[in-house]
Amino acid sequence: MVQWRRERREQFALFSLLLLLVLGLCLTGCEPQDKASEKVIYVPVLADASWLSEDGSFMKGVEMAVEELNGEYGERGFVVKSAVIDDQARYELGVEKAMELAADPSVTAVLNLQNFDVSKTTADILARSKRPILFPYGAYDSLFTKGNNYLFCGVPSFSDLGQAMALYVKEHGFRRIAVYYNGVQSQNELVTAFELALMDSQAKIVDYVSSIVSSSHFTPIYNRWEALGVDAVVIAQYGLPEAFAVLEIIREKDRRLAVIGEPIFNRANVLAQHKKAAEGMVVPSTLVLEESSLLLDFQSRYSEKYGEEADTWAVQGYDMMRLVADNFVALENPEPSLLASALHSEEGYQGAGRRIRFEPGGALVVDIAKLPMLTSRNGRFE
Repeated sequence: MVQWRRERREQFALFSLLLLLVLGLCLTGCEPQDKASEKVIYVPVLADASWLSEDGSFMKGVEMAVEELNGEYGERGFVVKSAVIDDQARYELGVEKAMELAADPSVTAVLNLQNFDVSKTTADILARSKRPILFPYGAYDSLFTKGNNYLFCGVPSFSDLGQAMALYVKEHGFRRIAVYYNGVQSQNELVTAFELALMDSQAKIVDYVSSIVSSSHFTPIYNRWEALGVDAVVIAQYGLPEAFAVLEIIREKDRRLAVIGEPIFNRANVLAQHKKAAEGMVVPSTLVLEESSLLLDFQSRYSEKYGEEADTWAVQGYDMMRLVADNFVALENPEPSLLASALHSEEGYQGAGRRIRFEPGGALVVDIAKLPMLTSRNGRFE
């Protein structure tokens, strides 16, 4: 009897041990296996977080895309994620963050919204990881002339914008143009394209000005413009506060003079502070949104979710995120290194706002004749 009880105890102990082992395998083995089966699409947004949050519409578009993508692709094992990687608008930190992302194997693609003087360095760093690097707000044109298949510009080039401005000048009969130019590479790209596009027309650039620091400083410049018969001025200024300061000085002297600015002026929160000076000025749009049921449906969902209208940058955030995720899911072999080839497809990608196609070097395909010129009315470009 004693022997029988001892055997029963040993059997019970062995059964208990086996049960614990099975439970342990379920806790430590089954769940990681489920996790391992997940196909994560991680698309970080590399930018100055404080600048990005000033308006917030771009990230709201990204957020909405992530939410909808997880709803659509979750049952197929895909998990879509994004996060803001804050470089605090500092060059050294921006390069450091780019190097970290390039070394992170979990990254599928990067949305780079860094200052252009930072992104001209970090673009190559990030592209070495052989993952797509998209620039939703643009970058220097020269980045997309090097044949790097991993770089993609989400807006028209500065050259495109300069040509669109020249087309506006010719169509509206302006003949004698003054150009205020004070900036960096992007302003040079824009102004050069503007001048070249006028060469086959009656419109001529009659004066270049590189500095307007005060009303008194501007007076002799304006007197020269009057003598030259200037009927329109182009403003290409690096830096938003500086651009509006120049506009205020020019408009203080002459509110009838036609002013054509670069898209930097189209920032709603700052424009509202200068709406009197900006009234009637014209800028090229950085996006061409195509009216469609897809756009109307997106705008309706966005308005319902956030209680506000979707602007062009909300559409851009949504489309850039979906451009990456939808193409990644469609790959038979979903590897980030293969995604760049998919983004270069000739048919492009139909987003909520437009069909997106890229040139071989990554520049956005743009029909300049369809690029809208926006006029400021009561603190809003339309």
